[in-house]
Amino acid sequence: MNTAKILLMVYAWLIVAVLLFFLGRIAYFYERTSKQRVGYPLLLLPAGLLLGGAVWYILNDVEFAARPLGDLLLFGGGILLYLFDMRLQDLMTGERR
Repeated sequence: MNTAKILLMVYAWLIVAVLLFFLGRIAYFYERTSKQRVGYPLLLLPAGLLLGGAVWYILNDVEFAARPLGDLLLFGGGILLYLFDMRLQDLMTGERR
């Protein structure tokens, strides 16, 4: 059972990593083609926080929730990722909503 849990966790985080990679590539492409400053290197901060939260949970071998440090790392990474995404969307759509 433990092996299945680890495999599912690795699979889920690989999907997150792939999505972050594509978001970074989209931001890089948009910055190069539109000549607008997007700040795509800032995507490394939320990626690092998400990675830190995932590693914290893996190293401490605890259930996935209700641990303040791991939760704060994941929450901070998620909020920063959301803010980056909303800024990129505003730039790409001409701030229409």
